[in-house]
Amino acid sequence: MRFDLFPMFLASSAGIGLGVFVGVFIGLLVRVKAGKREGLFMNSVAATAFLASVAALVISALIKLVTFSG
Repeated sequence: MRFDLFPMFLASSAGIGLGVFVGVFIGLLVRVKAGKREGLFMNSVAATAFLASVAALVISALIKLVTFSG
């Protein structure tokens, strides 16, 4: 495992983070419009979507780091 490559893996996983943010944001907006606000981080759709996208970004980069063979 080469941790010096972690920033490169984060950059290559940026699309995953962006896609998760957009998907979660739209899904939570639909859910909030229906009146279901429980389970949101800080009672905010944007904060919850951001938290989910950062988690997906880091997990994706860690998977790439662990499976890297170079």
